[in-house]
Amino acid sequence: MTSSEDSKVALITGANQGIGYAVAERLAREGMRVLLNGRRAEAVEEASSRLEAAGLCVVPLTGDVSREDDVAKMFAAIESRFGRLDVTVNNAGIAPRVAGRSPRVEDTPLDAWERTLAINLTGAFMVARASVSLMKARRFGRIINLSSQSGRMYTGFGSAAYAATKAGLIGFSRVLAGEVGEYGITVNCVAPGRIKTAMAATFANEASVDQQYIVRTPMRRVGTTDDVAAAISYLASDAASFVTGTVLDVTGGFYMP
Repeated sequence: MTSSEDSKVALITGANQGIGYAVAERLAREGMRVLLNGRRAEAVEEASSRLEAAGLCVVPLTGDVSREDDVAKMFAAIESRFGRLDVTVNNAGIAPRVAGRSPRVEDTPLDAWERTLAINLTGAFMVARASVSLMKARRFGRIINLSSQSGRMYTGFGSAAYAATKAGLIGFSRVLAGEVGEYGITVNCVAPGRIKTAMAATFANEASVDQQYIVRTPMRRVGTTDDVAAAISYLASDAASFVTGTVLDVTGGFYMP
């Protein structure tokens, strides 16, 4: 594992699998020192070990983004070890299912609603808030929040709880972008469409859902985690220094504003 003291430091939440893992691998291959965050220490350690075995500079960072104490400990560790944070990708998220389907509003238990908001929206808020403090000092930063096409439109597949958090992230990101732009910090959202991940596979009728997306998508396929990682890589780069407060849709044309 190689690293440079001058290399950018990137934090990826929910990074032990799926989109988060693909983003961590991509940014590490581009030379960043990547912090892999997740709630379960064993899963985070295993993901980190796989990337380290490929010669990439990664550091496991266990913590539940929905718990304020955990977030505080995470950022104390980042500041102590690196003294900087350049890129934050708020990827941690859940999507409630009832019998393998997204529940309708009338069938959504309050605890499922509250847990979804706590992780997907409040967690992103707490992580972004802590990130700004470190980024301001260097007058540079990239905060990228994972929204979804469910936060942009009615898809017929996403639950109200999930859609509310993903739409909320867009509004939150725009306000934060307006507040921190003068410090050289950009804040953007990436809104993926149907992507092949473990979360996507939690639909009981996964193959049918895939096909329904495919026939409505001009590119005639579902997306991959690498498709999303490529978009995030751009927003995290110096090339995107004048891009802030925007939403980059990665849907294969499923959603066209």
